[in-house]
Amino acid sequence: MTEQIQAFCGRRLRTREEADALAVLGLTVSVFLSVYTAAAACAVIAVATMMDFERRRKALSSPYARLLLGFLLVPFFVSAMYNNMLGLLASFGLYAVVLCGLYVRSVMTRRLFARVLDLCCQCSVGCFAVALVQKLAALPVSPEYRPVSTFTNANYYGAVVELMLLVCLYRAVTNRPARKWYFLTALVNLGGLYLTGSMSAAVASCAGILVFLTLQHRRRLAVLFCIGAAAALVLVACFPVLFPRVESVDVAWGQRFAIWETALRAIREHPLLGQGAVAYHMAAIRYGGYLTYHSHNLLLDILINFGFSGLLVFGFYAWQQARLLRLRFCNRIGQTSNVLTAAALACVLVHGVTDVTVFWPQTGMLLLLLLSSLSVGAEFLERELEPRPAAVPAGSRLRP
Repeated sequence: MTEQIQAFCGRRLRTREEADALAVLGLTVSVFLSVYTAAAACAVIAVATMMDFERRRKALSSPYARLLLGFLLVPFFVSAMYNNMLGLLASFGLYAVVLCGLYVRSVMTRRLFARVLDLCCQCSVGCFAVALVQKLAALPVSPEYRPVSTFTNANYYGAVVELMLLVCLYRAVTNRPARKWYFLTALVNLGGLYLTGSMSAAVASCAGILVFLTLQHRRRLAVLFCIGAAAALVLVACFPVLFPRVESVDVAWGQRFAIWETALRAIREHPLLGQGAVAYHMAAIRYGGYLTYHSHNLLLDILINFGFSGLLVFGFYAWQQARLLRLRFCNRIGQTSNVLTAAALACVLVHGVTDVTVFWPQTGMLLLLLLSSLSVGAEFLERELEPRPAAVPAGSRLRP
C-alpha cells in the first residue's frame, strides 16, 4: 500500500513538472508569434500562478520578489490618479509579465533551459523569414521600409535579435555537436539585424558579444571581433549606402535630445512617484514635445513612469540580482549561463542609453526567460540574499 502511494505521488509530481515545462515552452513560442499571444500567455500563467498555492509560494520565494510585486501595485493607483488610461493598461501588463517571469524562474531547470533556448533559435529563423517577406513586399514601393517581423516595431525586433545572437553563442558552447546549426542561426539573425536598420541594436549586439567572449576567456576571439567591428564601422562610414540609416544619424540624435528634454521637464514636475506607465506620451502632449510612447532612455523612462521611489526599488532589486550573479560566479555554479546573463544585461543597458525596448511583453519576457537561469542550482545562495526566519515546527511551544 505504501509503495502504491509513493508511486502515485511520484506520478503526480512528474505530471506537475511536465505541465510546468509545457507552459514555459508554450510561453516561449508565444513570444515569437505576436505581442497579443505573448500578453495572453503571460496573463494566463500569471492568473494560474496566483490561484495555485504551491506555484505561488515557489514564485514568491525568489529574493525580494514580494518587494518588487508590492511596489508594482503603486503604478495602478498613480496612473488612475492622473487619468493615465494607457498607463493603467500597461501596468496590468507589466505586473503579469513580472509575475510570469517569477513563475518561470521558480520552475526552471538546466534541461528545460536548454530546450527553451533551442526553441528560441528555431522560432527566430521563422521570424527572419517573415521579416524578409515583409522587406521584399515593400521594396518596390518603399525601399527604406524597416521590417518588424512579428514584433510590432523594428527596434523591438532588433532588441530580440541582439539577445538571440547571444543565445546562439551560448548554445554553440554548451552543445558542440550542433554548433553548425547555431552558427547558421546566428547568421540568419545577423540578417534580421541588418534588415531592421537599428543602430542601437547593432551597438548593443557588439557590446553583448564582446562581454560574452571576454567572460568566456576567449581573448583572441574578442580581439578579432573588435577588429572586425571596427572594419565594418569604417566600411559603413566610407560607403553609407551599405547601411542607409547612418545618413540620418543627426536627425535621430536631434529627436533623442528633444525627447529627453521633455522627459526631464515631466520628471521635475512629478519626481517622487512619476505619473504611471507610458507617462511620456502624456508629457509630450502637455509640453508639445516629440510625440512617442517612451523616453528613449531606460533611466529617464523609469523616472518619468515610477519616479525616484521606483528607481530605488528597481535599483535595489537589480543590485540583489547582481549579487546573486556574482555569488554564482564565485561558487562556479553554471558558469556559461552566468556569462549569458551578464552579456544579456550588458545588451539591455547599452541599448537603454538611446532606446527603451525592454518594457514590452515580447522583449521583456524573452529577457526574463534568459535570466531565469539565475535560480538553477542556487537555492542556498538565494537564502543568503534574503535570509528568513526558520518556520516553527507544528505543535512546538515557546517557553516564557
